Amino acid sequence: MSMMGRFVQVSPDRLKQIIDDPSGVEALFVSEPVAQAVPKLMAGLQATLQSRTGEMLAASIAAMDPAKRERVLKGYAAAGVDVDALARGEISGETLAKLMMERARALAAAAGMTQPPASSGNAQAPGKGASISIEKAWHGLHYLLCGKAEPGLDLASQVVMGGTDVGEDLGYGPARYFEPAKVAAIARELSRPNLEAEMMARWDPDQMTNLGIYPAVFEPGDDQWLMDEFRKVRRFFVDASAANFAVVTCLE
Repeated sequence: MSMMGRFVQVSPDRLKQIIDDPSGVEALFVSEPVAQAVPKLMAGLQATLQSRTGEMLAASIAAMDPAKRERVLKGYAAAGVDVDALARGEISGETLAKLMMERARALAAAAGMTQPPASSGNAQAPGKGASISIEKAWHGLHYLLCGKAEPGLDLASQVVMGGTDVGEDLGYGPARYFEPAKVAAIARELSRPNLEAEMMARWDPDQMTNLGIYPAVFEPGDDQWLMDEFRKVRRFFVDASAANFAVVTCLE
């Protein structure tokens, strides 16, 4: 599976809630339309699962290709399902449906979707601002910012891979956050006059490949792709700073 870089703006109050109760951090990365749709989709799935025995479910999962089976079992595990018991056919379809519905409701509630959205369709969850994904550009962008494969103490190396850990592992490590003061400092660093020239001077596909910079192979023209993503991240942090927002980020 691909590793994607995600960023979400949150208010200081929302950040405090997440720090106090990290179980809500995963819901930050669930978009509002998805959060709205999940309960409806799960209701349909519930009817299907209730009609199937544990043995039938186990047989269906066993017939999947390994990659898909791993994703399905990981999803069941995240919903609180005993995947070993599921694989042995010991969990009924009705029990599984109830567990999945509980998980769907929890995600929707944590994303702030316990009430119907405004008629405009653009309502944000309370305390949540804009969000962006830089997809697979995260590591290449990090390298252009600081010339290293890993984060360091300098501010530029913190932008993509830094921050304070919060919550459990989301697949590629826990989410991380920047408080508003750090967001403002990052916004200033990303707006520094000579930064783009410094980043382009570091563009070296062979060196990046040798260092194992994800996604491992870079093609001619990818420098412009990475710089486009940089400008998106810069705008995101500048806007977050102007609103006195914190930022929460993750790899997933």
